[in-house]
Amino acid sequence: MRYRLVDDADLPRCLDLFDRNGRCLVSAPVREHLPRLWADWLAQDQRFPKPFALWEDLRGPHGPRLEAIGLSRFVHDEVHDLLLREPQPYLLDRLCRLALDGHRPFLDQREVARANAGAGLSLVMPLYLQREHDLGHPDSLRLRPIGPAAWYFCHAGYNVRRIHGEVYGRPAADYMAAGGFRTVQAFAAPAGTPSDSEPHQHVIDRGDLPPGAINAMSLWVMHPQPPALGLSPSLQTVATYALQGDTDRAIAARLGISADAVKQAWRAILRTVSAHMPELCTDTSGATAPDAPPVRGAEHRRTVVEYLRQHMEELRPWTPADAPPRRRR
Repeated sequence: MRYRLVDDADLPRCLDLFDRNGRCLVSAPVREHLPRLWADWLAQDQRFPKPFALWEDLRGPHGPRLEAIGLSRFVHDEVHDLLLREPQPYLLDRLCRLALDGHRPFLDQREVARANAGAGLSLVMPLYLQREHDLGHPDSLRLRPIGPAAWYFCHAGYNVRRIHGEVYGRPAADYMAAGGFRTVQAFAAPAGTPSDSEPHQHVIDRGDLPPGAINAMSLWVMHPQPPALGLSPSLQTVATYALQGDTDRAIAARLGISADAVKQAWRAILRTVSAHMPELCTDTSGATAPDAPPVRGAEHRRTVVEYLRQHMEELRPWTPADAPPRRRR
């Protein structure tokens, strides 16, 4: 079982799971335009991979089998306020209808960067669907350990101020409550849908966390440090896909560039790290023998990847308001 970010080639499978699952309902116009809406979003500013994840079972008899999909969007504060003030079921349908009606509910990358360096972001999670609805099913149990890992990969390092999410059924709602979310409203399951598919909406706000709270959700929504490296958007993208486990060849295919261009990007990343954090590119093994092998570039790269995995703010859009990025001590 693995997770990874969705790309254009995955959309038919995602839409098929969406239709088969039947938990998240949308109006006819939204369903008609959903393939275009998702494809348009993935195409926007390809330098920044989007928080749209899938989970798949690699042991499928006919290739990887899609097990779950999850989508989140950063929205304007007034949109988040509207969703709380006038709660309605099916966040995905509501947000898409706003977009189809000519409104701009979602932040673009420049707006995300400004909010990231400012007061913080309003995040909406309008979609998470599993192939198996029963949370006690063996496939669901296999998903559980990597579900939070994917969430962390998509959202850690962002300055998230508040989160509004939707799940389906009481067991999923209890799972959200255990993570610190507060219930906004539970809606009745519509006629013709399974009785355990009632939508539940939850919120969590950084300001509501008790002082000194230490739990997974409080860590995810804490204000992150500014990035110390100041990597360019193109370098951030290469590093983000590397954190997924993509090879240089796979990254090149995703971005439509040559493998040599990916290697050049890595050289630029290592140069930047060496300039700002030389200790990450220094041999700390303690080997002093004259015939000790030199530290290779691949070893430096692994060290840098692990640093980035623990400091995801280095890979997020960020527009400093005044001061330049500060060196992390």
